[in-house]
Amino acid sequence: MRIIRKLSALILLLVLAMTGTAHAKDKTVLLQSKHWDPIVKQTLNDAMTRFGKTASDYDPSIRPYAVFDFDNTVAILDVEEQLAIYQLENLAFAIPADKMYDVLTTGIPNPDAELGGDYGKHTVASVARDAAEAYKKLCAKGWVKVDNYKDQKNRPWLKSSDWQEFATKARWLYSAIGDSMDVSVSYPWITYWFTGMTPAQVHDMAYTAFVDYDQKSKAKDFWKKLSWTSPKDYPGAKAGQLTVSFNQGVTVSPELLELFAALEANGIDAWICSASFTDVITAAVKAFNIPGVNGVVAMANKKVNGVYANEYDYDFHAQTQGPGKAESLDKLVRPLYRNAGPMLVAFDSQGDFNFCTVYKDTAVGLGLNRARKDDAGLLAAIAVYQNKKNITLEESLKAGDTRYVLQGRNENGGYLWARPEIQALGKDKPVLLSSKAEGWLKMLESGTTPKQLLDQAPSLTGKLKTYEGYKTR
Repeated sequence: MRIIRKLSALILLLVLAMTGTAHAKDKTVLLQSKHWDPIVKQTLNDAMTRFGKTASDYDPSIRPYAVFDFDNTVAILDVEEQLAIYQLENLAFAIPADKMYDVLTTGIPNPDAELGGDYGKHTVASVARDAAEAYKKLCAKGWVKVDNYKDQKNRPWLKSSDWQEFATKARWLYSAIGDSMDVSVSYPWITYWFTGMTPAQVHDMAYTAFVDYDQKSKAKDFWKKLSWTSPKDYPGAKAGQLTVSFNQGVTVSPELLELFAALEANGIDAWICSASFTDVITAAVKAFNIPGVNGVVAMANKKVNGVYANEYDYDFHAQTQGPGKAESLDKLVRPLYRNAGPMLVAFDSQGDFNFCTVYKDTAVGLGLNRARKDDAGLLAAIAVYQNKKNITLEESLKAGDTRYVLQGRNENGGYLWARPEIQALGKDKPVLLSSKAEGWLKMLESGTTPKQLLDQAPSLTGKLKTYEGYKTR
């Protein structure tokens, strides 16, 4: 009997030890970086504790999940815009010499219409013709090759007037189309530069570019605004001399990498839904070593004989911008989770508003602040209001609201800081809210509820023609 009792006691001790070890292993992995805004860090940690695998109601068969926008959200600045510069500098194109004009005018409702505003009487057609003619000359010299980027030491075209004409005007078109036309036109337009390339070629070019930029972006002085100017008297140019400016620098902060790793450790899936091209985002995930990404839903073009055509693939899913992001998530992601919506969403701008507001299951909305005056500014105003009221995640859940939080950063050097304000590239002062968002904050302080504010989005900002409403799916 003594032997049996001793064995029983030993077994009990082993069971208790194993149980203790299991509980120790099941502790919530929390964010530690001191560069998170304190409220953001606390709210995210609360969310991972409440919904992660240590929660009493956690169900591993239907894991909670997060959905992140990528450009200016996961990344500081824009990966596809930076890739466009890289592609131009390396002349890494597969578009035939006589097809560049067609590609540059694809999807433009009226290429001969004057752009107006800052772009005056210029037309897409005239600038595209200039760029296409210069591109033909570059092709004739044998300088255009899809894998040029593999030899960074040999780029003689950079000093040529043909390259200056082509690169400046192609990049100028990107800015002009983006500023003067609907995003349903401008967002897919830049992806048509990949026409004639295979998915593997796009991915390899993007991966190589982002590895290079990630290293260069470690230097604070790399982050700056640059400009290109086309030749003054380029032969045959119809649009004349043009100048275009753009941002330089792109990275993924240690804090976002920490968040993805923590989500994975806590049994929470993570998806990326981006208005950039699919192969560009999958390459960025690899290049920046982002852990725990379960999948990417992003812009997709049709393929003909294995190479990309200058045509969006609507058969696959809607454009992943604006309402199309939520539509694409409904088609491709929610069915994997028994139609549950995302627990956590992350955003920066107008194109993210719908998927960050329409789901009933969304507990936290992480905003990477850009002091926007569009619908993302509505979410920023709500975040500041909730901060002022010291509303916790648990309190917002009980009220049936999403707890929006605002993370700041300094783009002059490319890093997050422990405050909600943004200091934009080239600016010398941080900003919390745009003047419009300050007005929306006053509405909240005067008694307007978050739901009432968001449901008025079309009339408040004029960005959406219609909006189905806050937490309707």
